Amino acid sequence: MKSLVLILIVLSLAVFSGNSQGQKARHASPKSRQISQSELIASITSNFGSKVRVVVDSQPNYLLGDFNGDGEKDIAVLISPEGAQQDLKNAGIKYIEVEPSSPVNGRELRLETAAFKYCYGVAIMHGKKEGPVLRNPDAKYLFYECFIPFRLIPRSTKIQRRYRSDKEPPPKLKGDAIYLYLERDAASIVYWTGKTYRGYYQ
Repeated sequence: MKSLVLILIVLSLAVFSGNSQGQKARHASPKSRQISQSELIASITSNFGSKVRVVVDSQPNYLLGDFNGDGEKDIAVLISPEGAQQDLKNAGIKYIEVEPSSPVNGRELRLETAAFKYCYGVAIMHGKKEGPVLRNPDAKYLFYECFIPFRLIPRSTKIQRRYRSDKEPPPKLKGDAIYLYLERDAASIVYWTGKTYRGYYQ
């Protein structure tokens, strides 16, 4: 009788453990799995236009984070938008200036006058509760800079002032930010202000 009870207990624990593992797998964070190139390409084509090309020969070519600090997962994808101005306009993309020294840093620019040549763009899609960010983004942004690999800066990071002469104080991050290694021997951080994206030299 005791052996039968013991067997039942062991079986119950095994079933509970299996269910627990299954629940963990179903609720795994999107950050825990790799997004395939085909998924990225399909999402960018659907949300930004067929002429926008995902850069596949640079790693990483996407970043997952919560860029606007709303608790939902967002994605930033490395793209080449050359010749895609009309597609981007038709898709309702907000094209933002993020050059830290620009007098219009943080403002939306006109796509009709954009000159996309030689450099990369970053397509940002904000996530929302209803559906995955790759298929159903809440908002779509684009910025364009001459940079080499980018990386994620966690929201908890304290941003330092690089130049003593810089009158603008370092931003206090509202969400994760994007670090750009600029080609002109400098670096910048692209961060969410609460209303738009903006650049800050590092």
